[in-house]
Amino acid sequence: MSAALLAHCSSSPSQGGGADAGTDVHFEPGADGGHTAPDAGKGTIGSDASSAKDTGTGGGTGTPFAVGTICNSSGTKLTPPATVKHVIVIMEENENFGSVNGNAMAPYISSLATDCGYASNYADNTFAENLVSNPHYLALTSGSNCNTGVDESGTGCITTDGDASGQTLSTTSIFAQVSSWKAYEESMTGNCATSSSGSYATKHNPPAYYSTLSTCSADDVPIAALTCDSSSTMTPCGTPTGAFAEDLANDTLAALSFVTPNLDNDMHNGTVTQGDNWLYTYMPLILTSKSYLAGEVVVLVLWDEQATVDFGGAVPNLFVSPYITAGTVVSTQLNHFATLRAMEKALGISTYLGCASGTILGGGTCAAGSTADLRGAFNF
Repeated sequence: MSAALLAHCSSSPSQGGGADAGTDVHFEPGADGGHTAPDAGKGTIGSDASSAKDTGTGGGTGTPFAVGTICNSSGTKLTPPATVKHVIVIMEENENFGSVNGNAMAPYISSLATDCGYASNYADNTFAENLVSNPHYLALTSGSNCNTGVDESGTGCITTDGDASGQTLSTTSIFAQVSSWKAYEESMTGNCATSSSGSYATKHNPPAYYSTLSTCSADDVPIAALTCDSSSTMTPCGTPTGAFAEDLANDTLAALSFVTPNLDNDMHNGTVTQGDNWLYTYMPLILTSKSYLAGEVVVLVLWDEQATVDFGGAVPNLFVSPYITAGTVVSTQLNHFATLRAMEKALGISTYLGCASGTILGGGTCAAGSTADLRGAFNF
């Protein structure tokens, strides 16, 4: 099945029974040359409590979803499993919400947002100060950018984009919590490379910064670079090769997969369209994989921070799972800490790290939305 068809097709699960009653999200012109979504159909959440009522059943390994399923358009809310087998995080860079979600220059992402779900208030409020990319990656994966404390207060804080060869954290990360993990780094020169080279940026490879993570040299692996068109939309970037494509094809995904496009394809140096085309090339491999169609995978497409300094402003985001009702829009404030909490919870981990727990070892303030139940809101 082609990527274009998958982008615009939301087949019901094979066991679903209702008409297509999912809420389509229609984007309207907004700021940043992009679009924003109306308030209709937005969900609200509390701290680890979903307001939606569970009805129906999901796919699971015994009852696979139909080929072509992206998210749930059956008209019946499905009940996700207590835990999922695989979480895939794909990290993008430095864009404001309206520059991506609903932007005509990112049609694939926009179609997935309609077919699945996103948060309209995913806040760039992780830090009180305007810290750069690397601390955001560390916050997402360990609940802080410090060994104790958060932001610029505490001990051992990483506040710059310096390579991992010169700065590390000794704190625990989600990579040490999960049963298995693998990071796939486009254009990386070798396993767990601690120095940047070419279009590979160590600052976007968080496992390399955790000094106590003993398996980085084995589980942090390169993937070959793709050349993506920077202006022509819905254009495949070629055929992906390497570990990520192989693990999807062979059904050998780890519990946690952390995927980082290179600087040309993550919207950092390249265009929004380039990044959209990269996802247009890779996402169909995920959506047609055995694990995804068995209801065992949730995909989180995240941006580290906004392009502009506007604390609390929204960053783009996208959440994909066959259990997520098509057209889900969550309006409650969320952030990277809430996502860390959701990843931990989805993978059966009950000890939340750093601000994902609401408190920080050594003191410090966790931003609003840090403990919100993102998983419950999106129903995965």
